Amino acid sequence: MSEDFVFNPSCEMVGKTIYCQIETDIVNAEFAFYVIIDGERKATFWYTDRPNIEYACGDEIINEFEIVFFIRTNGSEIISKSITKKSNWSLDDGVIEAVKLLANKDSVILEFGSGIGSKTLAEICTVYSVEHDERFLNQHESVNYIHAPLVDIEPIPEFGETKWYDPKVIEQNLPAKIDIIIVDGPPEQIGRSGLLHHLDLFTEVSVWIIDDILRLKDQKIANYVALKWGHIQYKFWNFSIIASPKQKITHFEKISEIANSKFLEKSELYVSRYYPSM
Repeated sequence: MSEDFVFNPSCEMVGKTIYCQIETDIVNAEFAFYVIIDGERKATFWYTDRPNIEYACGDEIINEFEIVFFIRTNGSEIISKSITKKSNWSLDDGVIEAVKLLANKDSVILEFGSGIGSKTLAEICTVYSVEHDERFLNQHESVNYIHAPLVDIEPIPEFGETKWYDPKVIEQNLPAKIDIIIVDGPPEQIGRSGLLHHLDLFTEVSVWIIDDILRLKDQKIANYVALKWGHIQYKFWNFSIIASPKQKITHFEKISEIANSKFLEKSELYVSRYYPSM
């Protein structure tokens, strides 16, 4: 078959669903897809005339996914391409880059919510990770896990969320010092506003990183943290760095470059979830 044809595959994880699509100018083509989760093929979509599929992930833990895209032409010839991505449950690469530039080997991070990103952070400095879901505990020997089950909380009216980590467990297991706090949990369906009831546990922390600020509730949490301490909020496309005015934050161009490169990889489908008018 001539190489002069269009074969543009794309895939994006939005919420708990992976959306896949093939754009092509090949006439009468048939399409198939493999869905591979963390190295294991989870689903096969055999040849049909549909150039797009959806895979519902459910509650399975996903660190990385690969989609193999197939086009069958003339009923026999097969061509394929593949795309591999981290799941949207992973820490943004811009956050990882920020930690690399803001921390050193003696720094201590307290992270709310754990995952594959916890291992990467632990390669930079000491990490304590607060986690409610037992499936995520003790996945990486280099991470210090704090198992804090969810408990009922007094909902803050503008959030309406009724669960958060058990604050007594957190307080009893806090490290002696904390240089950076990363807020990346609990998951969206539970909510993170319970943190606002317990900010006084973290009076000495000079740098916060709030992930997922594309979501309005998470952006509002970032605003409240900044207001509570009179800190400065530096916003990137999907996270904020909140720092004491005494804390010299540099390397903004480098952090922004990495963050923006990840944004440019996002599909229109992903962006439209947060910015419908775009």
